[in-house]
Amino acid sequence: MGEPRVLVVGAGLAGALLARRLRDAGAEAVLIGPHGGGPGGRHADATAASGGLVRAFEPDPAARSLATASLAELLDDPALATAAGWRATGSLYLLDAGTAAGVAGAEVLTRDEVARRFGFDRLPDGTVAVWEPGAGYLDPDRLRRSVLRGLDRTETTPVARLGDGAVELRDGRRLTGDLVVVAAGAWTPGLLRAAGLPTTLRTKHIQYAHLRTGRADLPCFVDETSGLYGRPAGPGRVLLGLPSDRWDVDPPAPAPDTGLAARVLAVAARRLPGLDPRPDGPPVSAADCYSDPPGLALRAVAGTVHTFTGGSGGAAKTVLAASRLAATALLNSRSAIRVPHG
Repeated sequence: MGEPRVLVVGAGLAGALLARRLRDAGAEAVLIGPHGGGPGGRHADATAASGGLVRAFEPDPAARSLATASLAELLDDPALATAAGWRATGSLYLLDAGTAAGVAGAEVLTRDEVARRFGFDRLPDGTVAVWEPGAGYLDPDRLRRSVLRGLDRTETTPVARLGDGAVELRDGRRLTGDLVVVAAGAWTPGLLRAAGLPTTLRTKHIQYAHLRTGRADLPCFVDETSGLYGRPAGPGRVLLGLPSDRWDVDPPAPAPDTGLAARVLAVAARRLPGLDPRPDGPPVSAADCYSDPPGLALRAVAGTVHTFTGGSGGAAKTVLAASRLAATALLNSRSAIRVPHG
């Protein structure tokens, strides 16, 4: 009995990394699906649209463990960091004092220290921040392209339908395997429903804007007290966003939310009065897949079918560790039994 043949549907960063982890472990992994939605732009897949924030701290202990392991792998492998376009800017995570558990190399700051050092204003009483000087951001689409170059079994024809141990392509071909893993982001719920498979996954809108600013010292940050998040985006530019409340959006091309774009500017004006952001092009608008509880993880669906999605735009910080765990779980799965393949 050899290693399983795994059909990985979806060539975003999660799917590509999972296929690479499986291949490196000796399994036969076939990556299926269009390879990329373009390097950003008005409409892009979640990998191309992701802001790529990477840090060790997360309020949820399980997510924190994955984020810590992912950051450690990135920092320990210079070639990986280069392939990912890694930028160390520091990371500031603002939240209520009761949930600010520390991580190695991080400093917990008071509200007044955050105001003095980083210029945040009007923070609620009790706000603290976890400051990680060694954190930063990467380019998920660049990392995806690097991972894809290391794969020898890829299929770019779109998927027509899923089956138990099989994937039908739009050109009529049928691929078979021991396991099927759907890592197609926002397309995942629709593929499962079309196959008559159960799912609680939903699509969710993600959006941010690139803005011009005179401030050059802003690190990556997440402000839970307002929802605002951001990072540097090149000389004189920042990326800023707020969580969207649009659910069950059409994956290929969700229209930008002009109201959300206006709220980003309004919240930024209150929280970072010295930032003075000015729009620099249209918002980046995309869709991703959300699970409850949220997070990128391997989840069994039915029979040989699993999903590997659910990060909803924020999986860059956990994808390295999550893909390693998912590959290990698949290879240890009792359903991974060799069968004849067509």
